[in-house]
Amino acid sequence: MTELNKYMVLLGGRPAKHKLGDIGRKEDDFIRVFREDEEYFIGNFTEGFGFIDVKYKKVDCRNLTVEEVDKLNGKWFGVNGDPHYQISIDYDGNLVERKFDRLDQWG
Repeated sequence: MTELNKYMVLLGGRPAKHKLGDIGRKEDDFIRVFREDEEYFIGNFTEGFGFIDVKYKKVDCRNLTVEEVDKLNGKWFGVNGDPHYQISIDYDGNLVERKFDRLDQWG
C-alpha cells in the first residue's frame, strides 16, 4: 500500500465504498486520498459527514483540472462551521506544506 496526500475528483454516479455501504455522490466531488492499493484510492470526501477510509475505484477518479486547483487553493475548510485549515496544493493535487495551515496559528 502506498501513502499519498492529494486531492482528486470522484466522478459523479460512481461508487464510494464505506463499511456502511455505498456513499457515492450524484455529481463529481472532491476527495482527499491518503493511500492507494492496486485497485483503489482510499481517503475521504473533502466535505460531508466525515466518513474515513472510503474506497474509490481508481478508474472512477480523475486528477484535478487547473481551474479546480485554482478554485481550491486558499479555500478554508471547517468543522461545525469553524474554520480548521486552508488548502494549499500543487497542480498535481498534492498537498503543499505551509507554515500556517490552521486558523488558530495565524495569531
